[in-house]
Amino acid sequence: MFDFHAHPGCDDRDSFLSILTSSEIPLITETSSIGLLPWEKEKIARDAIETLIRDNPLLMVGEFGLDKIKGGGEKDIDDFLFMADMARSYDRLAVIHSVRYTAYILDELRRMKIKRAIFHSFTGSYELARDIMRAGYLISLSPRSLRTRDIGKLLTLDFLLESDMKTGKEQKDELRRLYLEAERSTGKDMEEKMENMRRELWRESSSGLNVL
Repeated sequence: MFDFHAHPGCDDRDSFLSILTSSEIPLITETSSIGLLPWEKEKIARDAIETLIRDNPLLMVGEFGLDKIKGGGEKDIDDFLFMADMARSYDRLAVIHSVRYTAYILDELRRMKIKRAIFHSFTGSYELARDIMRAGYLISLSPRSLRTRDIGKLLTLDFLLESDMKTGKEQKDELRRLYLEAERSTGKDMEEKMENMRRELWRESSSGLNVL
């Protein structure tokens, strides 16, 4: 089972890791993204983020975004726009964190002509998810997503599956429950579906990664 959004823990195999702090930089793999969240106490400096993105062609951009609960001020928007520009300038997939800002973020991604994006741990409406997909982007569903009102309709769309947890036994157990719930609702083999999505999003490459 592949986890499309997890955080470094004690078992990082089969997970797309969101790297958010300087201490996590050595954990970058072929399926990682480098992120900037304004409320993260040990957030990575902008110049270091750009260096890593420039030097590592497989490194995606994210997670980054806006959160009305944790922030949303002018500095947060500035950080969001910086990261969106990194995704545009280096033609990388953007991994989006959004809490009550999805419509605004979607408009900005379209305006900046961001080609690829994943709205992770999506809990919005079916209509908003359709708008995301019409723009050419994807949603990723987490255990939190299962509690949203429109989950039945969301499971009829294309989607990714994620834990949004630190890797380890608890994460693997929660991810297994999520896969089973999605299989019960759709009647489809989620492991096969997610593996096909993984291959589509991250092509196999022999390129090495260079960390600071």
